[in-house]
Amino acid sequence: MRRLVLAAVLLVAGPAGAAQLQQGTITGTVVDPDGRPVAGISITLLDELGQPVMSVMAGGDGQYRLANVAPGTYGLSADREPLRATVEAVHVTGALPVTVDLRLSAVLAEQITVRAEEPAATKTEITLAGETIRRAPARLRSRGLQDAIATTPGWAGEDNGLLHVRGVDDGFLFVIDGVPVYERIDGLFGVAPDPAMIDSVNVMTGYIPPEFGFKSGGVIEIRSSSGVAGGWSGSAEVGGGSDATRDVSTVGGGPLGGRSALTLGMTAQRSGRFLDPVHPDNLHNDGGTVSGGGQFGWNVSDASTLTAVFGVARSRFDVPHGEEQEEAGQDQRQRIGQQWQTLSWQRAWSSAAVSQLAGYHRLGSSQLIGSGNDTPLFTDADRDLRRVGVLGSVTRDLGSHVLKAGGEAARLSLREHLFFVRTDDARGIPFAFDDTATPTLFSLYLQDSFRPSPRLTLDLGVRADWSRMLAPASQLSPRAGAAYAVPSTGTTLRASAGRFFQPPQAENLLVASSPQARAISPFADEGEGGAELHPERQTAIEAGVDQAVARVLHLDVAYWYRRVRNAADPNVFFGTTMIFPNTTDAGRASGVDVRLEMPRRAGWSGYLSYTNSRVVWFGPINGGLFLEEDVIDIGPGTAFTPDHDQRHVGSFGLTYDDDRRGTWLSVTGQYASGTPLEVDDDDLDEIDDRPGAALVDFERGRVKPRTVFDVMAGQRLYRGPRVDLSARLSILNLAGHAYAFNFGNPFSGTHFGAGRTILASVRAALR
Repeated sequence: MRRLVLAAVLLVAGPAGAAQLQQGTITGTVVDPDGRPVAGISITLLDELGQPVMSVMAGGDGQYRLANVAPGTYGLSADREPLRATVEAVHVTGALPVTVDLRLSAVLAEQITVRAEEPAATKTEITLAGETIRRAPARLRSRGLQDAIATTPGWAGEDNGLLHVRGVDDGFLFVIDGVPVYERIDGLFGVAPDPAMIDSVNVMTGYIPPEFGFKSGGVIEIRSSSGVAGGWSGSAEVGGGSDATRDVSTVGGGPLGGRSALTLGMTAQRSGRFLDPVHPDNLHNDGGTVSGGGQFGWNVSDASTLTAVFGVARSRFDVPHGEEQEEAGQDQRQRIGQQWQTLSWQRAWSSAAVSQLAGYHRLGSSQLIGSGNDTPLFTDADRDLRRVGVLGSVTRDLGSHVLKAGGEAARLSLREHLFFVRTDDARGIPFAFDDTATPTLFSLYLQDSFRPSPRLTLDLGVRADWSRMLAPASQLSPRAGAAYAVPSTGTTLRASAGRFFQPPQAENLLVASSPQARAISPFADEGEGGAELHPERQTAIEAGVDQAVARVLHLDVAYWYRRVRNAADPNVFFGTTMIFPNTTDAGRASGVDVRLEMPRRAGWSGYLSYTNSRVVWFGPINGGLFLEEDVIDIGPGTAFTPDHDQRHVGSFGLTYDDDRRGTWLSVTGQYASGTPLEVDDDDLDEIDDRPGAALVDFERGRVKPRTVFDVMAGQRLYRGPRVDLSARLSILNLAGHAYAFNFGNPFSGTHFGAGRTILASVRAALR
């Protein structure tokens, strides 16, 4: 391992710098209609729907500088009545500065938004401001981030904050403040970042640069709130509502002297419907989370920045169960803990060369505590997952070429304990497992963004990965993307192809790979299946078009196809909250993603997203931990539909903002066509008698479609020189429709959605 870390450090000490770690910068000059610089005007960075991300004042010479900008696609706005300038499609991809000059014009009528004269983008990405995340319809704060991401095309939300993307089950990468997070942070494994602590989120599919790896579905880049030099500011919010929900969140930050800044935040929540229950009556489902963290930034010099990020989170909740367990007095509980620390250093050697180095440590623990009345299974589980790593990168701008190189080395420490026994069978044989392991990961990459002409962009690169999770494996993954812009029609055509390498999920990996689990696997009866886990290997292609429509709308359409070997598809363990990794021998997925956006215009903004997809997997199944007797027969070459195959997924949102009165109103809707049952025909009669079966279409072999509408509104109550006070009211699932996420599926189990939910909160913003 020491050699791996040394290799990564030596790589970063080379001649240039950066990749996913970098903080971008947008600079430029604001001029009036006659070309004279305009001083003291506010420049606002906007997400693609027009929500503000950050603002800065232009200097005496009209020049402005927006620093610490996360990668993504943004708009810019400058206003001084009766003049305005608005620019969209500003792409930030790294730490090298992006220059955008703004020319004000008279606002006699609605002004036409213009697109920045920048390289055509090969990526399919959507950037959401922190305010957009905070306004997303979310029943629990800890799942607000996932709920917002699920409104973008290609992504689908399932129970307990799980996400699927383009036929991939949970195979996506979070990058938080420049450092990748490979562990799962859905409700069963951890605590996601609090929306109050988020400045922006960039959601990326299609072409994925080689700097991102070890996950194959997509990338979610999150920039946390950071203190600014203008002074201390913060906010505090208190809320509550249906299902005995109550929460509190605080965040504050500001400068510490002339060159450093600190941001701190804390959030806590509790609910009587903490998880999506396995019974429609929401039995035994109380729980809560508490988390806190911060970010310290120090401008060591004008060209060098040091950033430290730290945090801790705890989650405590009941394990939901059914009627039989309720009558028996079952009282299973789960405890989850996580902590993280990262330290990164960014150095600009010149206007064309930047380097970055970061180290990180993450520790996660989970404990499932059984009770004396458990039926039909008593389970006791305890595990720890520690990851320590270093990564670095370099960027060099050579004019028509922008080169990037980097690498990462990581060491994991896994400890797993599992004990279970059938309590409804006197002959039940106990299953006992205890083991530890120290897997390692190592990667290198090289990429080039090349502009052979002003309209054409070519992104080419290759990534090399080595993994011991637990079986040794490696892969060379070339990736390529191309985009061609037609400015006269507002059209950008793009295409991409690439290979991906995804090691198995680290959580519960030792049990799922063990001979003990293999011995009881129903897929090993005929000598095939049940083998050890190997990395997922995927080939993905995309073709898309980005089109400006009627000067005020933005349309993006993409076709995608993926072919997979050793497709990862974790399974829920027999009515518990434990999920074990397994792989399917092969698979394929294809679909079409559509996104129509209306950036804010006269106070109105909106979006419409739709995905049509189809996923097919082929047996046998390897790994996992199965006890169900009604698991479908999946032999070698057997085709089946996995639990994350959702043929039609759609969402929309329409928002009105009245900044003068401090009022906003939003209406959103989501549609999902239903997940498959995947049980043998002989077992349909048995699950037909289960509670909630009315929410299933047994002839179609799927859960019935769900359509959910939400209404949210906010109002400023008071505005003073130092504080703003506002209130928010949300009505989720307005019609109160009952629905299920899944039902009787051997891989995902059974989970029911919430009925009508009413939430209210009050927020104080200090400045």
